[in-house]
Amino acid sequence: MIKITDKSLCCGCTACMSACPAQCIVMRRDREGFDYPFVNSPDLCIGCGKCEKVCPVLNPLEPSMPSEALAVRSGRYLDGSSSGGVFPALAEQIISEGGVVFGAVVNDDMTVGHAEAYDMAGVEKMRGSKYVQSDLYAAFEDVRYWLSEGRTVLFSGTPCQVAGLHKYLGESNDKLVTVDLLCHGVPSPGLWEKYVKALEKKHGSRMEYVRFKDKTDSWRHYAFTTSLGSCPYIKDPYMALFVQDMSLRPSCYNCAVRGGRSGSDLTLSDLWSVQRCAPEMSDDKGVSGVYVNSEKGRALMESLAGVEAHQVDMELSRIDNGGFHDPVAIPEKREEFFQGLHSAEDLIKYMKSYVVRKPLGKRVCRAVRAFLSACKKKILK
Repeated sequence: MIKITDKSLCCGCTACMSACPAQCIVMRRDREGFDYPFVNSPDLCIGCGKCEKVCPVLNPLEPSMPSEALAVRSGRYLDGSSSGGVFPALAEQIISEGGVVFGAVVNDDMTVGHAEAYDMAGVEKMRGSKYVQSDLYAAFEDVRYWLSEGRTVLFSGTPCQVAGLHKYLGESNDKLVTVDLLCHGVPSPGLWEKYVKALEKKHGSRMEYVRFKDKTDSWRHYAFTTSLGSCPYIKDPYMALFVQDMSLRPSCYNCAVRGGRSGSDLTLSDLWSVQRCAPEMSDDKGVSGVYVNSEKGRALMESLAGVEAHQVDMELSRIDNGGFHDPVAIPEKREEFFQGLHSAEDLIKYMKSYVVRKPLGKRVCRAVRAFLSACKKKILK
């Protein structure tokens, strides 16, 4: 029977809940706003041990290193994407084969969860980064259903979600393609939902949409944009706490599926080192780094039409992108931050008080780089 005594050993992937034949496991939210498995009906447990067998933390997959790194962008989907527009290009190919695509969407109430799509209208809602741990609902069971129907399935998610899916399914399937991302951690969905309410209260209006990574003016110096306003991402307290690792899930600080342990066929990222790897693509419009982890992933990439792709040096591609191996240090005040969260009278002010301000010199340099980047983009237009 699954029992969480150390929260740093649970990534919240839902594999245990999905695998339970007695359906006696539910996901319950804790005070930090993260979901954890909980056996709500112990008397129904049959002691089969499936919940522990499918756990990607207790039973991690063998590491698999990517065979090549690519700098990629899709001309059709570059605008409106967070990076180079690779995900919708992959999804379009799967849809054209009569397949089903799974990915994270922002719901009408601004919560984030996984959904399935059978056409590009559904895929459109999955585009763009969502810096919140998504609710998987019954996605694993739905993936298994579509595979049993002989449909091709593209599942995209964080490395731990992809690893959880593979452990849940238990065996490989030629019809399943999995895509993860270079991930430095997932922020609290509970914190995000409280922040949305605080912003709505402040502005006296409902939030209609959010773009966590709006590169309209600059990819490198992107903005956090909602229907209530826009600002450089680093000036928004929610985003600042995320990039400073304050609001991450406990398991993210020592992630069990880093280093190629997710079992994904492809790994997507921002290619922040594009100036070194593929300078001909360095125009601040966005470039994706794609890591090919399997022959299945390679075949899918080679099937894409209207996509510009260049093989790049593996090590150079990882510069300025620590989501592959680098562990994340736990901020000194993380526990204090979450302990005081629920009693804060002014949530936005409280969150700002925990944002670590960079020295003035570095802030000036960042502002100058952002200005020069915007000027370069206007000239290229």
